[in-house]
Amino acid sequence: MSGLTRATAIVVVWNGGDEAVAALRSLVEQDAGPGRELVVVAADNGSTDDTVARIRAELPAVEVLELGDNLGYGAAANRAMAAHPADAYLVLNQDAEYRPGFVAALVDALDADDALGAATAQVRLAGRFVRIDDADDPTPADERFIAHDGAEWRRTREGEEGVELLNSTGNQVTRSGNGLDRGWLQPVGTGFPRAVLGFHGGACALRASAIEPLGGFDEAYFMYYEDTDLSLRLRRAGWSIEYVPAAVSVHAHASSSGTASPRFVEWNARNRAWNARRHGPVRMRVEAGVRTAAGAAKGAIAAVNPRAGADARTLGRARLRGALAGLGPMPRGAADPSTGSGPSSATGSGASGPAGPGAGEQRPAPVERQTRPAPRTLIDLTSVPPKLGGVGRYLEGLVRGLDALGARPVLVARPEHVDHFAALAPNAELHAAPKAIGKRGLRFGWEQSGLLRLAQELRVEAIHSPHYTFPRGTPLPRIVTLHDATFFSDPQAHSRVKRVFFQRWIRIAIRSSATLIAPSRATASELVKFAGTPKRPIVVAHHGVDGEVFRAPSDAEIAAFRADHDLGDREWFAFLGTIEPRKQVAQLIRAHRLLRERDPSAPLLLVSGQRGWDDEAAALLDEEAARPDPVVRELGYLPLEQLRALLGGAVAFCYPSIAEGFGLPVLEAMASGAPVVTTHATALPEVGGDAVVYAEPTPEALAAALGRLAGDADERARLRDAGLARAAEFTWERCAQLHLDAYAAAVAARR
Repeated sequence: MSGLTRATAIVVVWNGGDEAVAALRSLVEQDAGPGRELVVVAADNGSTDDTVARIRAELPAVEVLELGDNLGYGAAANRAMAAHPADAYLVLNQDAEYRPGFVAALVDALDADDALGAATAQVRLAGRFVRIDDADDPTPADERFIAHDGAEWRRTREGEEGVELLNSTGNQVTRSGNGLDRGWLQPVGTGFPRAVLGFHGGACALRASAIEPLGGFDEAYFMYYEDTDLSLRLRRAGWSIEYVPAAVSVHAHASSSGTASPRFVEWNARNRAWNARRHGPVRMRVEAGVRTAAGAAKGAIAAVNPRAGADARTLGRARLRGALAGLGPMPRGAADPSTGSGPSSATGSGASGPAGPGAGEQRPAPVERQTRPAPRTLIDLTSVPPKLGGVGRYLEGLVRGLDALGARPVLVARPEHVDHFAALAPNAELHAAPKAIGKRGLRFGWEQSGLLRLAQELRVEAIHSPHYTFPRGTPLPRIVTLHDATFFSDPQAHSRVKRVFFQRWIRIAIRSSATLIAPSRATASELVKFAGTPKRPIVVAHHGVDGEVFRAPSDAEIAAFRADHDLGDREWFAFLGTIEPRKQVAQLIRAHRLLRERDPSAPLLLVSGQRGWDDEAAALLDEEAARPDPVVRELGYLPLEQLRALLGGAVAFCYPSIAEGFGLPVLEAMASGAPVVTTHATALPEVGGDAVVYAEPTPEALAAALGRLAGDADERARLRDAGLARAAEFTWERCAQLHLDAYAAAVAARR
């Protein structure tokens, strides 16, 4: 779905000092482009100097995320993405500065192409350089650089002009599994194709909907090659990666460890081997294994060589440790190359990493496409109450979407729901839960014990718990859907028992190893705000809309609806949803009264939905119902087949909610052809975009918005067309695919 409105720029910081402050300053002075919000985050990996204090003092606009320890590059980026959910994430080095327009250029590239999972910038080396030739006389003090073709360069001396050189235009890999920066030591201005195998992990933009289901960076790498690994997982999931030359960063090169440090030598050797083993074809795996074994032998010899200096022996031991780790057992991580599915087929070849290759190794290695059926996942539908409500609509759409994609999940439902879900997903494997779980309190106990026994009997690979609570005592990967944060943000809307129970379970979920799914970025942000930062980014899977039910109604359907509800030829405004305090139905009724005082011919107000716990709204509805000819009519719970006429036949649909996990009624109203008035609260702008009218949830503001629409047929027609187009972007198949990707990533992380 296009329309990236929020970007988070993450600089991973560790004892960065002046460099980190300069990098962050170059970002806070930018914007993400028209209509976009930019948050700049310093993810601090346990700095032991004054870096964090300086950032707070000198750059108050920067959000500082103190991780307390050095978790590694990928882990720090993951924590920052989880703490500051956005549509696009920029992951950036601390030892670089970012030229004006850098952020906007990268996010623009993602926004322009829905198939683009990542964009990589043009990274230049700081300073200017001259090429070393036979006539040159380099000194020991000269810092020398070797290009992929063996050419040598050095930094300019006083009085020399030199040229600017590239550090990277994206990442590649050789046939032996060695990672390299494309464009390394080529003069600035050298042209490169926009299509590239991998993104540079210190100068990239990542589409949230692409990387979240994959679990973000694999934290086992700690540093080096984690960008290569995620690039290949993105490509195998069907996403493309593009080089954006207009986004320019200037890089000091390897200040966090140095390319001759023991840490670099160890992690580079280990991670290069891991990456080849995970992603490479047979030839690459063999060549990488031979190379790594040879590296282990050389490291062992250097480590005990009495003629070598202390530094050489230290590097030898590091090389030996890295090679042995690379040849040893693979860690369990997010990087299963066979999982995920995106908008396009993976093309191109190779893998990449931040290390430079030996001379002559320039040919990219081919990607070996691997496929695997979706993991056998049990979806616990028993959390749906006997009367299907909002959670029921989510699960109906999800299982129907999974079925449309050809997936065969294992569904466990209440006995009274088995036939209903069997009709929605004929390809699914369906099982009935014990009838006794319908009694209050027993379902939760069964979830913690009986569900686990059933999962074992059915030999499933993962469990999806779609409504906050989940089984704790299982080694199986768990996926948990958290629908909203209103138990924290709007506590008065819930009973004390319910509020305390769900607050506790949300916190348990956040602290757990479970993969978390939320229906909107706003909800993900609220969950982090109130319950803490999870280990990995929350997967955002927007709900879809059932196009068979919610479509523009025919004239005959509207006429039948009028007759059924004795409306005659009168027009109406509509509301659909549970009547609870956060929906602000009382304010809507007051707005309607205000509008009728100004214009007695204003349309009726039709309110559809079950009564909840909003005593104020209930009293106003009862008061209206007592009038001889009520202009506010409560229709109660309508069957699905009448909803499109209620919505699509309305002059406008008004949904003045102040807290939503997603806002499905707004989407359903747009899909039915209704002009929509809603608020800017939480997730509603994610759903409505620029296809709805926004108003404050006050009687005066709502009355003004509804009055303007009632008197402007052209504006209603514009909103109708815009709403239909907007609603078409939200499908249950897309939502289901994001769930499948999350299931696959969760299972891969346990292997």
